[in-house]
Amino acid sequence: MRKLFFILLLSLLFFGCDGVDDSIVDPNDGEFSVADITAPTSLKYSGGNTKLNTSITFTDSKSIIRAWIKLASQDGTVVVTYQKDMEKSSENKYSTSVAMDTLMPSLTYTIDYFYQTELQEKKKIASHNFVYDNMQNNIAPVISNPLFYYIDEDPMLRDTLENNKEFIFSIDVDDANGLSDIDSVYTYFYSPNNPSALLFILYDNGDDKNGDETAGDGIYSGKNIFAQGTEGNRKFEFLARDRAGLLSNTITHNVVVK
Repeated sequence: MRKLFFILLLSLLFFGCDGVDDSIVDPNDGEFSVADITAPTSLKYSGGNTKLNTSITFTDSKSIIRAWIKLASQDGTVVVTYQKDMEKSSENKYSTSVAMDTLMPSLTYTIDYFYQTELQEKKKIASHNFVYDNMQNNIAPVISNPLFYYIDEDPMLRDTLENNKEFIFSIDVDDANGLSDIDSVYTYFYSPNNPSALLFILYDNGDDKNGDETAGDGIYSGKNIFAQGTEGNRKFEFLARDRAGLLSNTITHNVVVK
C-alpha cells in the first residue's frame, strides 16, 4: 500500500452508477477537495483474507453524507461491486475494503470513488487503477457436449437439419480459472461451396435471440437457419479462447442439410 496524491493517480474512465454523473468533477470546485487517496498499485492473492483496502481523504467533509466506490476491470467486462459504501474512519477520511478471490481474473482493475452531499448531489470524484494477480496458473478452457436442435424440441445432437427451419447450436465451456476468464466462444462454419470458413460468435447471456436460455451457466449458444436451396454437407468447428489467448480443445460436428 502507498499513499498516492490525487493529481498523480487520476485516470479518466467512464462508468455509470445509478444515474450518477460518470465524468470526474473538478476536485477543487466547491466547498471541499480531495487531499489524497490510499490504494495499491498492485495486489496479489495471498489466501482467503486477501482484501483491497482503499481510502479517500477530503479537505473538508461537513457537507458529505455518503461516500462509496465501484470496483470493475478497466475494460468494464468484470464488475466486482457497483456500490461499496465507505465508512468515515477519521476526520475527513473514508475507507473501505473489498474481498478478492481466485475467480477474479488477473487484470487491471479500476476503483471509482463517488460521494453524495447534503444537497443530494451524487458525483464521481476520482479513479484509480491497480493490477490484480490471482496467483493461479492460467489453464486453457475445455469445451464439450455440442448440441444441434430445433427451437421447438428438447436439446439433442442432430446430424441432419432441414432448411428453412430455425435451429440452435450450443457448446458447454469450462475454465479452471473461472468463467470470467473466458474471452470468446465461437464456431467456424464450413460449406462445400465456400472454401473460406465463416465465424459465428456464441453467447452465454440468456438472450433468446442468440438461442441462450440461462446467462452465466457455461452453455454458449447460437441460433441460425439454412435458406432454401442450401442442401448438402456442413461442418462446424467449436473453440473457446481465454483472456490470456489460450485456446480450448476443438470439437467438430458434421451435419447434412436436407
